Amino acid sequence: MLKYALYHQGKPAIGEGLGYTLPTNGDFLWLFLFKPSEDELKKIVTDFSLDLKILRGFSRATHSTRYSTTPFQFVFVDYFLEKEKIKSSRLLFILDKNLLIIVSPHHFDYYHQLFNNIVQELAFCKNSKNIAHLLYHFLEEDTEENYDVLEKTEGHIIKIEQEVVRGEKETNVEEIVNLKRELFHMTRRFWASAKIIFAIKKGLTPLVLDKDSANRLDDIYHTFQHQLDIATSQKEMLSDVLDVYSAGISNRMAFISNSLNKTMKFLTALTLIIMIPTLLASIYGMNFKFIPLADGQYGFYIILGLMAISLLATLSYFWRKKWL
Repeated sequence: MLKYALYHQGKPAIGEGLGYTLPTNGDFLWLFLFKPSEDELKKIVTDFSLDLKILRGFSRATHSTRYSTTPFQFVFVDYFLEKEKIKSSRLLFILDKNLLIIVSPHHFDYYHQLFNNIVQELAFCKNSKNIAHLLYHFLEEDTEENYDVLEKTEGHIIKIEQEVVRGEKETNVEEIVNLKRELFHMTRRFWASAKIIFAIKKGLTPLVLDKDSANRLDDIYHTFQHQLDIATSQKEMLSDVLDVYSAGISNRMAFISNSLNKTMKFLTALTLIIMIPTLLASIYGMNFKFIPLADGQYGFYIILGLMAISLLATLSYFWRKKWL
C-alpha cells in the first residue's frame, strides 16, 4: 500500500496508489509505503533511480544503519505501542532535497495514523514548509512514542521487582533475561539512530537545512540521547533485580540448610538417647545361661535404672548442646 502527500505552495494533495505526481521546483513529495507490492517498488525505483536490493533487503537490518548519501538512505529500528503491546519495526528512509520516502515492511495502524496526523499538522502550520520540517515532524511524533514504550518497560520492571521482593510466586528468570536483552538492543538502536540524526544535522545529506531546521533536529538528537540514558538505567534496574533474586535464593538455601542441619542434629540426638537403653535390653535378651544379675532379686529393676540413667544423661547432654 502506498500513501502520498504532494505539497504545492504549502498545500498538500493527498492520495493512495501509484497516481502521485513528481515534485517540481518548490514542491516536495512524501511517499509512505506499507508492505509494498512489487509494482510499487519498481515504480519508485524507476521514478527516483533507487536500488531495488536495498528496498527488498532493508527489513533484515538488525539496527539503525545508513546505506548511502545520494540520496540519503538509512534504516531506523522503530518502537511503538499498538493495543498496549510493544512493537518494533524497521523503517527505510530515503531523503532528497524535495523527496521523503518511508517504507515499512508491515501494515501497522500506528503508522497509518501517524501519516494522517503529520499531514494535518503541516496543513495548519503557518511557517514555511519543506522536507526538513516534514522529517522533523515525523521524527518528533515517533520519538515521543519511545517515551510511552520506555514507560511500559519500566512498569514491567517495577512489577517484576515487586514479585521478587515479596516472593509471592516463582520468578520467571527467563522473562527478566529476555527483557534485559531487549533493552540492550534498544540502547544500541537509539544510539545508531542518534548518529544518523547527527549526520543529517551536520549537512552530510542532500537536505538543505536552515538554522531553525538544524535546531529542531538537534532537539531530536538530544531526545534520542535522553531515551538512551533511560533505557540504560532500566538495564541497571534489571541487573539489580537479578542481584536481589540471587540474594533471595541464597537466603532460602541457607535457611533450608540450617533447617536440615537442625533436623539432622535432632535425629542424631534421638538415636543416641534411645541407643544405650536399647543396647542394654538387647544384651539381657540373649539366651546365655549365665548373665550378671539375671538371677538376682533386683536385677530387672537395676537394669531399668541403668536405662533410665543413661537416657536422662544423654537427654541432658544434648539439651545443653541445643540439639533438642
